[in-house]
Amino acid sequence: MTATTIASAAAALAPDLIDRLAVPAAASPLFELRGRRAEVRARTQAAHDALLAPRHPGRLPAAERAAVAERIAALAGNEALAGHYRGLSGGAAARPALIAHAERVTLSPRDSRPEHLRALEAAGLDAHAIVALSQLIALVNYQVRLLAGLRGLAGEAGDAAEPPFRGPPVPADAAIGFTTDVLDWKPWLPPVVLDEAGEEQRLALAVTPSNTAIGAYSLVLAHEPESLLHRTPLFNGIMYAPRGLPRAERELATAVESVLNGCVYCASVHARRYVELTGARDGIEALFAQGIGGLGERRQQAIAVAAARLTATPAFLAAEDVTILRRAGLDDGEILDLVLAVAIFAWANRLMLSLGEAVR
Repeated sequence: MTATTIASAAAALAPDLIDRLAVPAAASPLFELRGRRAEVRARTQAAHDALLAPRHPGRLPAAERAAVAERIAALAGNEALAGHYRGLSGGAAARPALIAHAERVTLSPRDSRPEHLRALEAAGLDAHAIVALSQLIALVNYQVRLLAGLRGLAGEAGDAAEPPFRGPPVPADAAIGFTTDVLDWKPWLPPVVLDEAGEEQRLALAVTPSNTAIGAYSLVLAHEPESLLHRTPLFNGIMYAPRGLPRAERELATAVESVLNGCVYCASVHARRYVELTGARDGIEALFAQGIGGLGERRQQAIAVAAARLTATPAFLAAEDVTILRRAGLDDGEILDLVLAVAIFAWANRLMLSLGEAVR
């Protein structure tokens, strides 16, 4: 079965949760706007289904997954999404260690440590269940930001007149040591041995771009292949899709987000790519040293502020933020691409930070 066939089947078989929660009607401009990224729409739903109704739940039952997801959505201030997961949980409770881990990775992913995975093992999770939990936490953080962005595009107000950031919009923290140098990533779980991988794992890994080696990150995620099968093409569909928001501006938004979340590895990759595409090293150096206040050009500043808002306090994103982006020259398709890029890096940063660490 090809990637396109999988995506088409997922779209046909499952109603789109994001549409139900955010799009007022099938005939609305927002519905049509999402339809321009049909692969992204299909993979978003398919990833949800793979994590919440898995064929192989293992040591993380579906009802407990839903209970964890409900807590994450509630922390982010999205009651509609929390209600969806509450219904799926059927009143089940999640183990305290899992809730504590989900809260920490949601609110402060940079504080993740290898001993937190050991605590999950002590609570009864194996590598498959730990990766499933990690993907689940990341998925709900993605959904929260996508829903917030769609709400802003629909002209809805945020939840506060003065949205607070948790600290500066992008902290310039010299101790973290952001860089455009090429870094490595060290996993805190043993990666799957490719020669020993099962058929489902190999299928999921086959969607990794063929011109690069399959690295430790993908091999760790292969412990839970059901969601990986959709997560990789979802990422590619957001970051590399033709037309829409220029690729360099997607890279800028994700660099801003990665700095805010403290993901040194992701910041190095995407800040370096932005420099390669634009030659604007000064802007990245200003971001690393001064936060988003160092980005002066109007469109660049609007993108950075919206990315920071959506990263730190998605519940407060409002129609006014979308208006500022429009005034800076972005059309609604470009704004949706920006929202998707930030949303997928709410996912990517949390996987990178909670399952391993950057190595210089």
